[in-house]
Amino acid sequence: MEWVQVSPEHARAQHQFAPADTYYPPNTPAAPWPGQWYLTNGGAASWDLRVDTAWLANRTGTGVVVGVVDDGLQTAHPDLSANMVAGEHRDFVQADNDPNPGGANENHGTAVAGLIAARGGNNLGITGAAPRAGLAGLRVGFPGTAAMFSDATLYRSSGATRTIAVKNHSYGPSTPFASATVESNALTTSAQAGTIHVWSAGNARGSALQDANKSMTTANPWALVVAATGSDGRFAEYSSFGANVVCAAPSFSLNQKLVLTTDRTGSANGYNGASGDAFPDPDYTSTFTGTSASAALASGVMAMLKQAKPAADVRFAKHLLALTARRLDPTDATESSDGGWKTNAAGIAFNQNYGFGLVDASALVAEAANWGGVSALATATSGTVNVNAAIPDNNATGLTRTFSLTGTGKLEEMTLRLVATHPYRGDLQATITSPSGTTSRLFARSGNDDGVNLDWTFCTHAFWGESVAGTWTIRLADMGPEDAGTWTSFNTTARLGQLL
Repeated sequence: MEWVQVSPEHARAQHQFAPADTYYPPNTPAAPWPGQWYLTNGGAASWDLRVDTAWLANRTGTGVVVGVVDDGLQTAHPDLSANMVAGEHRDFVQADNDPNPGGANENHGTAVAGLIAARGGNNLGITGAAPRAGLAGLRVGFPGTAAMFSDATLYRSSGATRTIAVKNHSYGPSTPFASATVESNALTTSAQAGTIHVWSAGNARGSALQDANKSMTTANPWALVVAATGSDGRFAEYSSFGANVVCAAPSFSLNQKLVLTTDRTGSANGYNGASGDAFPDPDYTSTFTGTSASAALASGVMAMLKQAKPAADVRFAKHLLALTARRLDPTDATESSDGGWKTNAAGIAFNQNYGFGLVDASALVAEAANWGGVSALATATSGTVNVNAAIPDNNATGLTRTFSLTGTGKLEEMTLRLVATHPYRGDLQATITSPSGTTSRLFARSGNDDGVNLDWTFCTHAFWGESVAGTWTIRLADMGPEDAGTWTSFNTTARLGQLL
């Protein structure tokens, strides 16, 4: 399938980190550039990452290496070089250890890296969310091969060598329901070994791919999927949504504050200048945007978590986010939200535009100290249930089936494989309802998706913490006229676990 873009200090010094960087508040540049509002902006209604309290506790990513799976990384950038970990780099295009960009348009990875871990406190430029984390450039091609992306996903984060603790994937597919089995399997293997993989939800709102549950890697429950919000505290106009979204983080949104990050150095390189960026320092750019930016900031926070709890994995991170993420846009009633903020029977709020909410770095790191880890993953499954029934055409009521699950565990994710034949799958939409009465849309209809048939595994976080036991209901509906199809079968897996 085609993918599109969307040296650490090992000594744990216990001093407070205080940034002293040119473009960090209060050293903000002149208007219209607002400085790094997305890290800490002050005020109860400021929709930033709230990193300041964690920084004061010296949670800066020290000793944690973050892999940037992207189009290259300028290792000599003056605001990144101090955090480079030379022995961890890899170029999967050229099969060598030099991750630097190879073409004039390979600017994305350097911008991503700055949001994750630009060197803070060096009296230069900006600071990343994790200003003392190490950076490993893992260069891939766009488009690249399945082997290239899977190798980058597994590199030094599975098997005997597991030195890269967090990986950022600010890219996604170009079409819905595109197979990425090799890449998704690599993600599962690496995440099970403890690496936290942060994935962009996508910039596809308004397209056939607008529901992030239609991307195989982001529908994988081992991914930490991040949507984007603007400085106004609302979802960015491009941000993909879905039941698989875990959280949101800041980025640029229309008519809102810009996001400042590192750019390839010099006026002849990078986004600055070529993209009409008027920011006066050519080594930085104010035009970087998308869920690429929000995922990068979340990756920085995951590095802070890994410093505080080295054994933290994505399951532990999701539990903490469910408890600490900030609910924003409380009156959101957009169709994409799936009914706005819904609080389930376990008291956990969820919204498909935001997941559990906006990442709060300081609250997350503080909450981590209250727990030793997470219980071993357990599952409850329905097995394959054959339906083989016609789906009523142009009928929102659709076709329903029930199934029962037993057990005493608390839910994490629920995954569900749906198989159907249909000449225009964009008409289809599905929901699942728990025994407690919580309903989650598994995927939204996309009238502009003219693909045929459906065989896909979806993921939802809406039941987090609920009891698994009881009768569940699945509804598959054909929301458009003319084309009719058949629901063939389904298979569900409830993933269970809790904080310890």
